[in-house]
Amino acid sequence: MIATPPRHVVAIALAVLVFGVVPTQVHAIDPRFELDPRLLDKAAEPPAGDRQGRTVRKAERPATGMSDYTVRPGDHVFKILMKEYGLSNAESEALIPEVKRLNGISDIRRLRPGQSIRIPLAQRRGQGAVAERSAPKATRGAPSRSEGSDPVSAAKAGGGERPSGHSMRMMSVAGEREPAGIETVRQVWGGLVSSQPVSSGPVAIKDKNFSLSLDPESFPSFPAADGGRVLVDAGGKIPPLVRSLIEEKDPSIRIVSEDPRNRKRFMASLLTGARFYSVEEDVSLSFGADPKLTVNADFKIEKTPESVLHHDVVLMNVEEYRRGMPPSLVQFLRREGFQVMEPFPAREDAPPRGGRTLHQITAHETRGIVDGLLRAFNVRYETDRSVELYGMGDGGLRLDVRADRYFEDGRDRYVVSYFDGDPVSYTLTRLLETRGYRVVVLDPKDDFRKVSEKLLARLRLPGVFAQHDLLPHRDAPYGIQMSGVRMRGQGAGGETVFLTNAELDPLFRDLLDYNGYAVISY
Repeated sequence: MIATPPRHVVAIALAVLVFGVVPTQVHAIDPRFELDPRLLDKAAEPPAGDRQGRTVRKAERPATGMSDYTVRPGDHVFKILMKEYGLSNAESEALIPEVKRLNGISDIRRLRPGQSIRIPLAQRRGQGAVAERSAPKATRGAPSRSEGSDPVSAAKAGGGERPSGHSMRMMSVAGEREPAGIETVRQVWGGLVSSQPVSSGPVAIKDKNFSLSLDPESFPSFPAADGGRVLVDAGGKIPPLVRSLIEEKDPSIRIVSEDPRNRKRFMASLLTGARFYSVEEDVSLSFGADPKLTVNADFKIEKTPESVLHHDVVLMNVEEYRRGMPPSLVQFLRREGFQVMEPFPAREDAPPRGGRTLHQITAHETRGIVDGLLRAFNVRYETDRSVELYGMGDGGLRLDVRADRYFEDGRDRYVVSYFDGDPVSYTLTRLLETRGYRVVVLDPKDDFRKVSEKLLARLRLPGVFAQHDLLPHRDAPYGIQMSGVRMRGQGAGGETVFLTNAELDPLFRDLLDYNGYAVISY
């Protein structure tokens, strides 16, 4: 007798036979679009392989207290804090003002190799801070998971499943309200991109599968020169997924992630993203030869290929150590085809006043130069003075020699004589030196440099004729170089005295006066 198999075994066999004969299609999601939900609310992190294979160079230094560091070529404070002490970008930015104060540094980029600086180190946040950053954030407007608001449970509790095609909010990108300095940049941006209004509207992208909108106060944007937009993501708070969606769906949007508190780096990234015709950084422009005016700018911007032709080139300064340009210099640059933009307030300390005097000798012939220099030295002199070479006490013989200029300084007696080719006059003048006179013999062809060098040598005054920096441009966006003689501590009250015969136009006079020079012409 043949045994009959159970009915459920027969059913299974028939199902296997049917599915083996009828062709079927299996649909699976493209692996490229598979997402780990934990990544939706986290900032980008390097792959594990990259983290293990990449070594970060950090100096072995104390975590707290005060550390001494010796500056090496190419160092600046920001680089030292990040590279040598392993601080993050935000930690370095926060510590720089204290480092500048402790070491008397005005410009963090101008350090002298071999210089020793002190670095104050505070205890950095440990695992608690990491845990705080890693903790999941509740979406604004939605209940937290601790309240039991699981999406599936919520759908069931609401009386059924969600309808097909319903828009679901997946994440919330939180940024600080109006990053510092943005409003100042917005005010001047219209002068750079005048063809498009500076809109305060949000960046919004719509697709059949999603819609994306960014809060314009947390993520402001600026029009670009090529018609696109520059989106400011201060500190890189936009998650990688959202960033890739923006760049893919709207390539005209360029995202800038520099912190606006670092003015120069932020402005450099903003100008690069705006796609101007030309943007140069750390520009130096020279006008004239002697005197020479040097104008420095953080950025030189040519908006279009015709900017130079149309006198529409922008010079922009954003560094905090800059003192700002006086109105006379701004007007001069405008006449030269440059528009000056200084969006951030200039440093508040006033230019130095007093303590510096510039004496301009306008004469071109030798005697006039001598008279101007003696007056600049505040020396009272006599002209065409008869000086005794031999007196009646010398065997009853008296011989006087004419001195073109004669003056006394304490016990010293000085004679200035001009050699006109007469050997007898030259010999008599030289004999005066045997009588204790300090003689200066000048040639009628001697220029300002020759006369000043001979006179200073006889007067035993320090000073070298050269082209000097009258206004060093470490603290101001401009400087003046001029040929002449600089004498420190020779004026009344130990002030600095500068002697020159260079022609000074009104602009140079105004800049010198603005920076504390008293200009006196002879």
